[in-house]
Amino acid sequence: MKQQGNFLLLEKSEFRDWLNKQTVTRKIKTLQVHHTWKLNYTTRKNQDPFDCLEGMRRSHLASGWSATGQHFSILENGLIGVSLDRKLNNAPAGIKGTNGNAICVEIIGNFDKGGDTMTEAQKLSVIHLYACLAISSVFSLTPIT
Repeated sequence: MKQQGNFLLLEKSEFRDWLNKQTVTRKIKTLQVHHTWKLNYTTRKNQDPFDCLEGMRRSHLASGWSATGQHFSILENGLIGVSLDRKLNNAPAGIKGTNGNAICVEIIGNFDKGGDTMTEAQKLSVIHLYACLAISSVFSLTPIT
C-alpha cells in the first residue's frame, strides 16, 4: 500500500482488507464501470501510476468537477488506485442522473474494438474488485447473473 497526494495504490491482495475498514453511510446500489479510452496502454507506457492518476484528477478539476470523477481506478499492472478526494460517501461524477447511489470504477485502457487487450493482471484485479464490492458489508450491491 502506497499513498501519494490524493491517491492510494493497493495490490489486489490489500484491497479487501482496506475496503472492509471503510465506513459508508449512503446506500450504494449501482456499480458504474468505464474505461479511459484516450488514456491507454500506449499513452501510459512508462508513466508512473501516481502521475497517471493525478493527470486524470487534474483533467476532471479543469472540467469543473470538485474531485476525481471515480472512486477506483484499475491500472494495467493490476494495481488498484483509490481516489482519496472522492470519498466513498460522495457520489461519483460518472453517469449523469445515476450517480446518487453509485460507486464508479475506471479501468485504464482503450477497450474499444481495435484498442488495447486487457492484461491478465488487470483482468484479475477487475474481477477481484467487483467480488469485494459484492460481498462487502459496506455496500448493498446485489449481483445479477
